[in-house]
Amino acid sequence: SGLEPADLSLAANLLEMGYLRHGPDQRTYFPTPRVTVLGAWIEPLLTPGAEIMRMMSDLGNETGETIILAAPTRDQAQYVHVVPATTTMRMHVGPRTMRPLLASGLGRVLLSSMPQEKINHLVMRHNNGPFANEYRISNSALQRELAAIRTKGYAVVLRGVTPGAGLIGMLLPMELSGVPLALGIGGWAKEIRSRQQEYLQLMRDAINRHLRRDFRSAA
Repeated sequence: SGLEPADLSLAANLLEMGYLRHGPDQRTYFPTPRVTVLGAWIEPLLTPGAEIMRMMSDLGNETGETIILAAPTRDQAQYVHVVPATTTMRMHVGPRTMRPLLASGLGRVLLSSMPQEKINHLVMRHNNGPFANEYRISNSALQRELAAIRTKGYAVVLRGVTPGAGLIGMLLPMELSGVPLALGIGGWAKEIRSRQQEYLQLMRDAINRHLRRDFRSAA
């Protein structure tokens, strides 16, 4: 095919998501009509005057923490946009950061919106993969956690992928081209723990204000 390993990985992602199809020889790739929405759906979100950008800026100003917008890409949660923290002790993550859907805060928030068949497939693929011996995932435990996220409307992770980091995340009340989006406030776990209720209310208020969705308070 003439593709480098990184290109093959990207092609596999796009194939699974329906943006590419195999040629008759199963070695070449051709774009599907869906490829036209790849850039179209995300670019309007990231213009300076877009409501999501203003919402994230407001949250950054109100909390001083890192504000993250994430979307699923195959088995990863990709940080589509990040508003850096302004606190002295701050976490450093950037756009295009990838975190596993199965083992990260925003990843599990995104998973909570997905059909059971998709979740089962991801768990099976992980547990049959090279990292299963180090970190095997219990599907039943994962389902309980996802059910709790759906019931509460948010997730709080105090032992994140980054040591010492914590995160509060929730789904946004919108999908673009069928892609769910999650909003997160990330920072040091101690701060996330102590300000959890404050941050949750700020997130609900910001989503309600900018995306015109009435969020009920959850304990």
